[in-house]
Amino acid sequence: LLGFGIIIFFGVVAVFAPIISSVDPLSPTMEGYYPGQRPKLAEKLCVPIWYKTLLGRTELSENMMLVEDREFSSDGSFDAQFNWQATPQGNITVQQRSAGGTHDNDGCLAITYIREEGEAPPEENKITVTLLLEFEYPYQGAPQSLWWFRSLRFENTTPVKTAFPVNLTMRYRRGDEPDTIMLHRHDFSILNIGGNWHPDAGTTTELDDPSIIFTKAQNYTVSFIFEMADLGESADYTLYVDNLQIIQYGRAFGLLGTSSIPKATPRDLFTMLIYGTRISFMIGLLTAIFSVLIGLFVGLVAGYVRGLVDEGLMRFADFLLVLPGLPLLIVLVMVLGRSIWNIMGILIFMGWMGFSRTVRSMVLSLRERPFIESAKASGGSTGYIIYRHILPNVFALVYISLATSVPGAIIAEASLAWLGLGDINIPSWGVMLYDFSREGTAIIKSIGEYWFWVIPPGVAIALMAMAFILMGFALDEILNPKLRKRR
Repeated sequence: LLGFGIIIFFGVVAVFAPIISSVDPLSPTMEGYYPGQRPKLAEKLCVPIWYKTLLGRTELSENMMLVEDREFSSDGSFDAQFNWQATPQGNITVQQRSAGGTHDNDGCLAITYIREEGEAPPEENKITVTLLLEFEYPYQGAPQSLWWFRSLRFENTTPVKTAFPVNLTMRYRRGDEPDTIMLHRHDFSILNIGGNWHPDAGTTTELDDPSIIFTKAQNYTVSFIFEMADLGESADYTLYVDNLQIIQYGRAFGLLGTSSIPKATPRDLFTMLIYGTRISFMIGLLTAIFSVLIGLFVGLVAGYVRGLVDEGLMRFADFLLVLPGLPLLIVLVMVLGRSIWNIMGILIFMGWMGFSRTVRSMVLSLRERPFIESAKASGGSTGYIIYRHILPNVFALVYISLATSVPGAIIAEASLAWLGLGDINIPSWGVMLYDFSREGTAIIKSIGEYWFWVIPPGVAIALMAMAFILMGFALDEILNPKLRKRR
């Protein structure tokens, strides 16, 4: 019952994995942004979020999205979130629009500059619009990094022959302090004047010394400063802004934290653990089923037919049995490739010999029984006798072997993956263990510090193996008359 309960639990987790965790297990990104420019789900090497409550780590920060309505789709959302300043004041308006020039018809922000002919141009022909966003930072510790995104479009009533230059600067200010800290400046030109939207790739700003900005939990103000040029004797143009967002990546995320694979998106370890259940179930069950079927067929034929067929099959099985298992697996994986299907094929090829010998020995005993002699005397063919008389008497071994073969396949796949010989393009428990040792992560971060990365997949492998072994022992007691308890 314990083993059956554990198997049912893992089965439910495997079936409902997309519901339990809807993010991509290998390359998790946030939805709602442009494909190829979506922000990562979290920063690397985050600790579990429950560290804050259970371990009292109140200094740990979490992810924060500063702009609540980045698409400006809700009426009045701009006025509720932002203040703005402009130079020259009388020539610039900043309005939220729900139609006209919007991206995906979900709303946008329109920065309009109008200067009549004969009116003096601004100083240095420069226009400055500053969007001010105030927010409360509730954490004692600083975030790890910042990510910000913007999508721009330019419209001009008078044709412009050159690309329109825009300088965008982001600054932070603590509380009421007058000084600001510039985090990023981006100078670019919007091509295809009056044409399509231009989503700029999300910019990540690493905080080498976060204490420069984030000293404690208090109010902050972030400024988006747009600097544009005054073009021509008169001007009437609009800069549309959409998908304006800043994400402050914290140091705590999810139930099991995140990984730190070099040159890859940090992975949510809880999602990897959930989706790894599917892979382990698939590898364990399929490998066990096909290995048992091959062993059953070989054992039945060798035990009943005897002669040269028996000698040939059993000597081939003996040859495979004496080969060292792990070195042979490594060589075959390197030759055939690291695909999960190649790994399963190799495990099937290496897993049928022991069961075939067990079946053969039982068939050798059954073929001498009187009921087999009676079937032969009645004119039964070899296939008929094997199918109708011998197979039902050895089939009890099938259930037991199936249950006890699954753990070996699961552990073999995890071992290959941990050695770096598995399919790293699938979310398995073995890949989780490999990721920790990948590119020196295990040296930089010890298991004691990041135990939540290593212990959960190891416990999951052990629990699933124990569950199938318990099921095998239980089936053996039920189906084996010699082990059945007498009352």
